[in-house]
Amino acid sequence: MFSFHIQPDSEIPASQQLLDQLQFAIASHQFASEQRLPSLRQLEMMTGLHRNTISKIYRELEVLGLVKLIPGSGVYVQDQRQSPTTPSETTKEPSPQPQAIFDDAIQQLLEAGYSLPQIQQLFTKAVDWRLACAAQVMITVPQRELGAGQWILQEISQAIAIPIQLVPLEALAERLEQVTAATLVTTPYFLQAVAAIAPPNIQIIPVTLHDYGPELAHIKALPPNHCLGLVSLSPGILHAARTIIHSLRGTELTLITSTPTDLPRLQALIRRSHMILCDRLSLETVQQQISRLQPSLSQRPKVFPCNNYISETSLQSLHQALQKS
Repeated sequence: MFSFHIQPDSEIPASQQLLDQLQFAIASHQFASEQRLPSLRQLEMMTGLHRNTISKIYRELEVLGLVKLIPGSGVYVQDQRQSPTTPSETTKEPSPQPQAIFDDAIQQLLEAGYSLPQIQQLFTKAVDWRLACAAQVMITVPQRELGAGQWILQEISQAIAIPIQLVPLEALAERLEQVTAATLVTTPYFLQAVAAIAPPNIQIIPVTLHDYGPELAHIKALPPNHCLGLVSLSPGILHAARTIIHSLRGTELTLITSTPTDLPRLQALIRRSHMILCDRLSLETVQQQISRLQPSLSQRPKVFPCNNYISETSLQSLHQALQKS
């Protein structure tokens, strides 16, 4: 089970700490689709928060489309699959017996009352739709999170040789008026907003985020009184990372955040930090600024680039869904 950490005396409200941790755990698939989340009583024992506070957090996650509340049963991760091609965390190997799968599907449709010509039409229509969607791929996130969108774009482009566009969520409706079929790639955080805009002929794929296991292991091993710098193009990533790390280590670490475009703040971060975590899009700027400031630095900070934003299983599933051959 995902390990929750709450710093009760933090400047970050305990409710915000738990909310950000739950969002990250769901988005990185540490709680799978349809999995039951800890009960109010369990989270109360784990975190020390009041049940009413935890209940409000779950309701907020429900509004965001990340969980569903089933009376008398509990809180479950919302199944975010929007189509049969949405990637799952478990990447399946190609079946050695595809004919058996087709035969079984055809038999089920026959038993449901469909004729063979109707079944042929259904299969052809489904495959044609998927091919049409795969021909037009767009990554969409809110304007304020275009940094995260650029990171997703870079990772997918390196894994799959296909043309991809980055479209701000605010411009998505207008862009979709110009296409008859497309695939929209987004994160679980923005899935509900994207689904509210996209018409039925559009395929939506929410990617699973990297769980940052190696990065969190580094952070857990840092000695007290260390200064840790966080650099990213995405304000949302910086906010979530700051909350989660603070929940994990509290006041043992000093956290400083910056975007790579805010050079005065970035330079101040470099001067104070013992270690810097940055996304791959910020790495070059961070290294350039460290070299520039080297003569005046009392110590050179260690730099650990976070190479992944999307989980490896999501990249593999995207490759299967979008590859041309």
